[in-house]
Amino acid sequence: MSTYIFGRSTMVNMDPLFYPEAVAVVGASPDIVRDRAGFFGSLRECFKGRLYPVNPRHAEIQGLKCYGRVKDIPEQVDYALVMLPREKVPAVLEDCAAAKVKFVLVFTSGFSEIGDFELERKLVDIARAGGTRIVGPNCIGAHCPENGLVYYPPMMSDNPGDVAFFSQSGGHALNFLIRGLSLGVAFNKVISVGNQADLRIEDFIEYFGADERINYICGYVEDIKDGERFKKLARSIIIEKKKPFIIWKGGRSEEGARATRSHTGAMAIPVKIWDSVMGQLGVINAESQEEMADILTSLRLGFLPRGLNTCILVAGGGSSVELTDAVSLNGLSVPELSEGVQDAIGEGISRVNTSTRNPIDLGMFGFAPNIFVESAARAAEDPAIDIIMVCQYPEIVSFMVKELWEASADLIVEGLSKIKKPVVMVIPRVVHHRADVDEIRADFTRKLNAAGIPVYTSAARAARAARKIARYLDYMKRNAG
Repeated sequence: MSTYIFGRSTMVNMDPLFYPEAVAVVGASPDIVRDRAGFFGSLRECFKGRLYPVNPRHAEIQGLKCYGRVKDIPEQVDYALVMLPREKVPAVLEDCAAAKVKFVLVFTSGFSEIGDFELERKLVDIARAGGTRIVGPNCIGAHCPENGLVYYPPMMSDNPGDVAFFSQSGGHALNFLIRGLSLGVAFNKVISVGNQADLRIEDFIEYFGADERINYICGYVEDIKDGERFKKLARSIIIEKKKPFIIWKGGRSEEGARATRSHTGAMAIPVKIWDSVMGQLGVINAESQEEMADILTSLRLGFLPRGLNTCILVAGGGSSVELTDAVSLNGLSVPELSEGVQDAIGEGISRVNTSTRNPIDLGMFGFAPNIFVESAARAAEDPAIDIIMVCQYPEIVSFMVKELWEASADLIVEGLSKIKKPVVMVIPRVVHHRADVDEIRADFTRKLNAAGIPVYTSAARAARAARKIARYLDYMKRNAG
């Protein structure tokens, strides 16, 4: 199998890991409590290949013959999941290496992250002697719904997706996958890498970059093992492959950096250096899981602002001030609209308790969907404006006159979808703990997303995502050709 040795890169073929024909689960158990993480049960339900439980204590598990050792399995195993205590892992790896298993996930923790580098190196030495590659230890491994290789059955999808996600945290792998699925993101592949004793983040980045099924790459990292290789791969993915590359770096604070050392044994990278290098590479630098999801979903919806000048449109003077502060404090500009555009917007509204300068405060006229949409469209005609940010309060409108909101929502979506400049909707969460109100917001959000319009619960979140996407697009423009 191809590998990466002494600074020279030959891409590791990860197909047997993500598209295995035969999978073994070492430590499988019929007891859901003892079936650590429940992975065997999930694979039994979803995996499209051949599944082999390995546990000398059982003859059969969930209708499948159980084997005492991996070497006893009557075919070569592509991917083995080792779900046993740390002291038993070396012997199991010897078994897997002797059986020529291609990839082994070491789910177990208790290695370099607690200072036991010697035991971790022993695992790598055992595996390499047999040509076996290790994912982990201290992680949950691979997820590829296209092949039924999923963490849990609700994560199965008929849509193979075009997003890849790598993570040094198993918890973040699960959380971001669940978050993304709830936002309509279809993941092609997810990998949790843990301590990176053998296979590293760089190996998976290279594989994802070459995978034509993948158009977007996201990742959570705590440290990078080979900085020079990472930089070369990032440039190739961003400049040559034209794939947006979004990374959330954990351990940005001094205390967070200390936490990463106990989590994965990561060495701290000064945040100023990290941010500077990512900017030079064109990597979109997210500062939280939420922000990474915001940027990813906006890009996939085609929200591509070419500049930072933003027009804000809302019903209410206080709200217009609030949104302007949030936008300005998060890196966007709110310039005054041209006189001609202001006059065009002012034709349909009273001059009392309104403003057309930017932010646009429509007052009560903002509750009329035709005026709301026409004002946004006219603002977009100003050549100095790059982004149209509109704000709606569906729960407030529905509380006032329920029929008014029901009649307005589709008209607003239809009108905004015709605007040629990037449009973003802010829907603040005003009412909490009301399922009926949540459904109103969710229905409106689904309709806007279907029209290619991203939705945020705050102007600050929208501004941060817009600023980072605009910076990425500027980088691509400067490096075109």
